Amino acid sequence: MNILGKVLDIIYRYKFTIISILLLILSIVTILYNAKIETRIETFLPGYKPGRPMTEIDDPAVQNMVRMTMKFGDKSNISIIYKSREPLNTPGAIRNLKRLQEKIEKFNDVKTVISILNYPGSDAFIHNDALDLKNLPEEFSSFVSKDGYYAMILAVISVDGQVEPVVRKITNQLKKEDVIVLSEASVNNKLFDELKRSMFFYPIAMFIVIFLIFYYQTQSIRATIVSLFIPILSSLYTYAVHFFLGGVLNVLTSMIASFLIIIGSAYPLHYYNAIFRSTDVRKHISAPIFFSMFTTAVGFLSFIFVKIPAFREFGILVSIGLLLDFLLTISVGDELLGRAKRKSKKEPKTFGIKYVGNKVAMGIFSVTLFFIILSIFFIPKIKVGLTSTDYFSKNSDINIGYKLLEEKFSMKDSIYLVLEKKSGVFLPFDSKNIDEIISKLVTYPQISSVDFPRNVPITALILALRTQPLLKHYIADGKTIRLSVNLTKKGSEELDRVTQIINETLKGYSYDYYVCGSPYIWKAVNDNILASQIQSLFAALLIVFITILIVFKNWSEALKLVSPVVFATILNFFYMAAFNMKLEISTALTSSIIIGLAIDYSIHIGHDYVKTRNVFTSIKNVGPAILGNALGIVGGFLTLLIGGELAMFKRIGVLVSLGISTATVLALTILPFLLSLTKSSKIKNT
Repeated sequence: MNILGKVLDIIYRYKFTIISILLLILSIVTILYNAKIETRIETFLPGYKPGRPMTEIDDPAVQNMVRMTMKFGDKSNISIIYKSREPLNTPGAIRNLKRLQEKIEKFNDVKTVISILNYPGSDAFIHNDALDLKNLPEEFSSFVSKDGYYAMILAVISVDGQVEPVVRKITNQLKKEDVIVLSEASVNNKLFDELKRSMFFYPIAMFIVIFLIFYYQTQSIRATIVSLFIPILSSLYTYAVHFFLGGVLNVLTSMIASFLIIIGSAYPLHYYNAIFRSTDVRKHISAPIFFSMFTTAVGFLSFIFVKIPAFREFGILVSIGLLLDFLLTISVGDELLGRAKRKSKKEPKTFGIKYVGNKVAMGIFSVTLFFIILSIFFIPKIKVGLTSTDYFSKNSDINIGYKLLEEKFSMKDSIYLVLEKKSGVFLPFDSKNIDEIISKLVTYPQISSVDFPRNVPITALILALRTQPLLKHYIADGKTIRLSVNLTKKGSEELDRVTQIINETLKGYSYDYYVCGSPYIWKAVNDNILASQIQSLFAALLIVFITILIVFKNWSEALKLVSPVVFATILNFFYMAAFNMKLEISTALTSSIIIGLAIDYSIHIGHDYVKTRNVFTSIKNVGPAILGNALGIVGGFLTLLIGGELAMFKRIGVLVSLGISTATVLALTILPFLLSLTKSSKIKNT
């Protein structure tokens, strides 16, 4: 009976821990059976829903793309850049190109292959298995580089279902060839691989970094393990709930575990430090931890005010994870951290933290105001936008390929100009109109070339449509054709100007027309990101301030408590401009993240200050845990700079690390200085 009693006593004493482990097992099973990842850029458009067709997205860029795809019957295009060992005007130089094209034509799901070898009218410029580069017309420039060493092969894919697996298979089949495969699907495949890798690599790397920092501060290996075990539990619970409800991971939601490990580990850390200051730790520290969790969640929940579902989903899931982290801290954490304290032979390190005094604080305040004023001139220089290459670092295969495309073919992206006859079909005089349209378009620096068979009359092309499959890439029927407009880097960055150029060019012609392509979908996402950033930023600041005001019931103190967060947020944009970073999917997150994280420091200082009314005592009490947490957050986010090719994660790592470092310094210096200005404050070091 004594043994049974002891067992029951242990079960009761660690009941929350036992329950959490059982839920962990259930969560892992749920994740393994239901996990899915979606990498397409369309996930960041308003109206997107996982598993639903793109036709349901009410966006002109998507609707035009769907309209064109249905008309021409293709699913996607792959650009294959072939590098010849000798110039293609050397006799016999194109034999290997022929062999490669024949190989690609035999691939399943490849509908059409277009290159300089079968482009209408190209026969006249091929002799002795070599190209007559000197006399090659400008309209062939899309398929042969100016130096004659590179050739472009366009493979048109038509497949029911997702294109990405097909493109991955084709890419693998061409690995031994001297080629680079580029397409939107290639970007998605690369992104999928990087996300899958980062979901495992970064949490492990963060665990190691934060473990070392927390262990140094707590001087307890048990407390450190518990502090990291709790956010890992909350991450797995959150993923399990998401997948159980039919959710799909995207670029943002794949980062939930990383965020929760970095942020959520702070709660048990504060809890453990408070054990050494209070006999009733749950009563003493639960309130500030709760409000820290709540205000951090507010920073992420501010994304529910934006139109982009991926942002809303990310904000909601991180907030759920933070709530679970709080509940686990005061239940599982209370059980395990209490035991860790009893077993510990050393108290946590204080880092020698103390208030630096009003003179030093005023100096830091002055420097901060100087950079905030300087921000007024820097912030307008921040560019808004994201392209497929911005996902990855400069040395990635994707960026190397697109750089080659730009250097050798003078093009960065392609869009389609679809022309439709209002009545009747295309006739001989339309060939002249098409020539004029193309000639006008290529005079602009935004457009490098326009791909459409011009050396054969349009009527002859329509008649040959049945016998020449490649012509279906350009001609849907007698009433509808499309021109592939190749954009320079300048054109990719000035898509509105490109649209304006096309509209001005077609004013004198009686054609119905529309433009579409991936660049327009990226632009739609970028436009929504800018609006989302403004909405989420103001929503986060407003809700955080109202929360602080309700908790502390004092307008003056509420304004002082939010000041470090406001300053750090403004300086975040200054850092963005200083490092020449764009405002895009990843950097748009950082402001709300910094608000949500940095306000914790103000809450802990403010909560302790209400009791002591002495800034020296308050900084001494909560400063060590704040600094330990800040070091953990900075160290955790800096791991995003390690390895991998996702530049967007690296940008988050840099900005959040700088933002939290700034907020920590301000919270430990400027905030006590501002609080000390109240009449009831004791400013002398007692």
